[in-house]
Amino acid sequence: MPRWGRGGHVTGVLAAGLLLVGLVPQQAAAATVPNGEVVAATIVNRPVDARWSARLTETDGTTHYARDAAAVENGTSGVPKVGIGTVLNGLNRTGRPLCHATNAAGAQGFCWDAADDVATGYTHVAQGLTGSGEAPENAALVGQRRIVVTSWYPKAAGGAIRVTFADVTDPAQVTYRHVALVKPTATGYTALTGHAHSVTWYKNRLYVSTGAGMALFDLTRFWDTNAGGTAFGVSNGTYYTPGYEYALPQLDEFRYADYTPGSCGTYAATPAPPCFTGASLDLSGPEPALVTVELNGVQEKQQQRFLDPGVILRWPLDATGLPRTVKEQTGQDPVVEVERARPSDAYTSTVSGAQGIAMNRGRFVVSAPCPEFVEGGANIPSCLYHAWPGEPVRLWTRTGVNNENVSYWPATDELWTVNEAPGNLTVFHIRWPRPELPVRSLTGLGGSLTGSALPDVIAIRPKASAGAGIGSGNLVLYPGAAGGVAARSSIGTSWDSMRLVAGVGNLDTGPRPDVLAVDDGGALWLYPGAADGLGSRTSVSATGWGVVTRMTGVGNMTGDAHPDLMAIWANGDAYLYEGRPGGLGTSHRIGTSWNTMRLVTGAGDLTGDARPDVLAVDDGGKLWLYPGNTSGGLGARKEVSTGWGIVRTMAGVGDLTGDGLPDVLAVWEDGTARLYPGRVDGLGASSPVDLGWGAR
Repeated sequence: MPRWGRGGHVTGVLAAGLLLVGLVPQQAAAATVPNGEVVAATIVNRPVDARWSARLTETDGTTHYARDAAAVENGTSGVPKVGIGTVLNGLNRTGRPLCHATNAAGAQGFCWDAADDVATGYTHVAQGLTGSGEAPENAALVGQRRIVVTSWYPKAAGGAIRVTFADVTDPAQVTYRHVALVKPTATGYTALTGHAHSVTWYKNRLYVSTGAGMALFDLTRFWDTNAGGTAFGVSNGTYYTPGYEYALPQLDEFRYADYTPGSCGTYAATPAPPCFTGASLDLSGPEPALVTVELNGVQEKQQQRFLDPGVILRWPLDATGLPRTVKEQTGQDPVVEVERARPSDAYTSTVSGAQGIAMNRGRFVVSAPCPEFVEGGANIPSCLYHAWPGEPVRLWTRTGVNNENVSYWPATDELWTVNEAPGNLTVFHIRWPRPELPVRSLTGLGGSLTGSALPDVIAIRPKASAGAGIGSGNLVLYPGAAGGVAARSSIGTSWDSMRLVAGVGNLDTGPRPDVLAVDDGGALWLYPGAADGLGSRTSVSATGWGVVTRMTGVGNMTGDAHPDLMAIWANGDAYLYEGRPGGLGTSHRIGTSWNTMRLVTGAGDLTGDARPDVLAVDDGGKLWLYPGNTSGGLGARKEVSTGWGIVRTMAGVGDLTGDGLPDVLAVWEDGTARLYPGRVDGLGASSPVDLGWGAR
């Protein structure tokens, strides 16, 4: 991690800016934030700056790495080329079982061998991490072996960046090899120097960040070189990379079109393009993308205060694994046509001192200093934070000392990470963090507050912490839209005091649906529907509702023209409360053992008999349909499907698909919202819905 002075300017050479183990720690003034708690940071959408234009230097002809590499390969005694399989078949070092504290529950991984894990006398510092699990194409390239790739910058000025290929297929027998990165020249090649902030693998492409740009490599095109000699390059027909049997030649560079050295980063004195400090691959969006983050400053001798804004960018990739470019015109006389890449999305993050970034289904994990971080301190673990844009940022877990980049492997749901603390190095993975859902008490209203022909949905945004910001604890309205819902808006505050909420349809004399809510004291309240919101509440019952654990509007089950409410008590008994103008009437028991049902919602009529039905998910993940009967109760249940263990919350929302059957809105374990169209006696295939936090 580089050191940063006041205002965010670099105060030392990047390669010398480590927080070395053994320095005298300073007293941390900031209180430790427990894992899982909300911090004072924000990650929000922002416009893409028109100046953030990047290019592939081989395409625009400003470099000739590919040409020069071909000359080295095709010379009189050209350097032999090999593929990644040859390199992996000759791994020459053995990792050790995890030998240092990871500070993360469930961590699995390894330590480097003793020669690479020393507190003094080390030659390289670990920075970036990627792997075969980031994309199916990566795994196919290596025959489905599990390969971790790490980038290291050289401690000595002028030394070569190296990347390490580690085979972790057998966690008990990890082997690896270091490979040198070289830069082809008109007369041969030299060592590729720089900081190696990050490394990202997609298909046969390997991206290694050097701050303002990324050097590109081809994993099918290694050079089999001579590990002897004292200098990189060709000498008397021999190709030397001292200390390395294999080298990877740079073949292209992805960099900002108008980058000025020394001013990369919005934290600098003059705003400039954000540096590529951390990077990883995201395949969960509409197109594959490189996601990059810049190192926004952690001020010297101060704590992680979440004050320094930095930029996260998403760069779309084309079918070949290269950044997607478009033709643009520049200049005036003459006009020149150029190929440029631009980010599709941008975000501002105040998780300061960011070292690594991962993105999955719209949610970020950022590797950065912990709140208790003190510049110059020793053995202070780093932290991983996670959030959807616009939602509370949570401290997920502590990690190793001076943590760096992260890499998400979707097929196995693993988040890999690497740290840079000399003599305390680890490489490990943990599960992608389980999110706290940005809403609770999701419920269909059984009608529209907006005057639309489509039914609306409401939910509560939980109050995550005292300083969680605007919207915390608010009631939000999602207007119904064709095939989903429209953007949410707040229609009430201080709803965190409401333990249960149910849309019930029209219980008063107005034209709009009403809402019933149970507060923390066990009182039941009626909120009448109003134009685009709710009116003043009235008390339905001052006490007694503390025994109710779940409730849902179920429509008119008793046949009296008023919508009813189903409530489940703590003992598992289910009761139907008959709707009455302005409240509820008598109740009767309609079932027992409903405490085995994890989720329950009124669904509308799915059986076609003109009586409303109920859907429920049991503890085993099965979805059941309970048909309404003629006596104001429920008939024999039918199994609809399995696999609903991944569903965190669900709500019957009425007909949003326009086919005459009621639909169900559900939020999955990973925060993805899905709309399930109603079908006779069940549900159809789901489609994604955006509930405001970008999960897809």
